[in-house]
Amino acid sequence: MRGSRADAKTCALKLLGYRSRSKKEMLERLKRKGFSSEQINDTIRFLEKSGLISDESLASELLRYSTERKPLGKKGIEAFLARRGIDKELIGRTLSTHTKDMEEESARILLEKKAKSLRNCPEDIAKRRLWGILRRRGFSMDVINRAVKSVMYSE
Repeated sequence: MRGSRADAKTCALKLLGYRSRSKKEMLERLKRKGFSSEQINDTIRFLEKSGLISDESLASELLRYSTERKPLGKKGIEAFLARRGIDKELIGRTLSTHTKDMEEESARILLEKKAKSLRNCPEDIAKRRLWGILRRRGFSMDVINRAVKSVMYSE
């Protein structure tokens, strides 16, 4: 065991200074730092009451990030949110706002950037690489096929 409740809160606030965290992430980090269950629970309650941690807000923020900054498909977003400690039910509710059109737009934008570096490759190799990029990021097969066709035949 380590420190007091105030130490646990100070540690939690310092962790939040680096980036937003889910309830699960905060709980795990405080546990690793050696705080007792009671100190951790008190700290989590304090952070939630203060609005400093909210899994709903974090899920929305991460969805926005994963469509605008780091284009991911629906499965990729699902995995990203799960890794950050968001529960499955909340992931489902968050992804219900993510439309197929948004996913296709993200895929197309990503491929347009990547296709520039593949201009000198044979067409079949370029297609395979573009397809792999989207597959690894969790895009669905139909979105991948449409995006690759769109990018390959628009040039």
